[in-house]
This record gives sequence, C-alpha cells and structure tokens, in this order.
Amino acid sequence: MTASPRTYEGPRDRRRFLRVRLNVIGRYMLTNGREYVCRTRDMSPGGLALIAPALGRVGERVIAYLEHFGRLEGRIVRSFSIGFVINIAATKHKRDRIAIELTRLVDQQNLPEIIDS
Repeated sequence: MTASPRTYEGPRDRRRFLRVRLNVIGRYMLTNGREYVCRTRDMSPGGLALIAPALGRVGERVIAYLEHFGRLEGRIVRSFSIGFVINIAATKHKRDRIAIELTRLVDQQNLPEIIDS
C-alpha cells in the first residue's frame, strides 16, 4: 500500500482584508498618554502596520490619527523591528469608509503592491 503524496500549503492567512502598501503620515498615542509621529507601512480596513519610534506591548490599546483617515483605534497584535501592527476596532460603516478611502488613494498611486503574506 502506497501513501498518497502530501503537499505543504503553509500557514493559512488569517487576514480578513487584503492589505496595500501605503505611506500616510500621522501620529499615535499609547496607553502612557504620550503622542508620537508615525507613518503607515501597509493598511487594510481591518488593520494597519505603523512605522513608529516607540513600540507598545501586544494587546496595548492604540489611538492613531492618520492623514485622510482621521481617528482610528485598535490593539497591537504584533511588533516588528521598526513598528507594530494593530487590528482596527471599528463598526462596519467605519470599515466601509476606510475601504473607500483606501481605494481612492490606491487609484491615485496607480496599481499598488498588494500584500498577501
């Protein structure tokens, strides 16, 4: 009896939304109450990666004010060497507005790179 070959598919992507590379400036505040400047690395209606000088802890609440998007809130889900990723806590209506603005900005940049990993 021969075993059937198995293929490795890799870990499943748990993101609900596609992210796009996007360079938007802003500022953010961690729970210590201090404000810091930042810029986005990539973004989707459900999350964003910020390039940031001060890193928070996983699970820490973040309030960000981004050009074109206004006030966004969320919690840090992971960090990387020069920033961190937050899940955006928003209503469906707010996520729809974020998606519309992302689409508008992407159209201005002409075919951005889509992040799928």
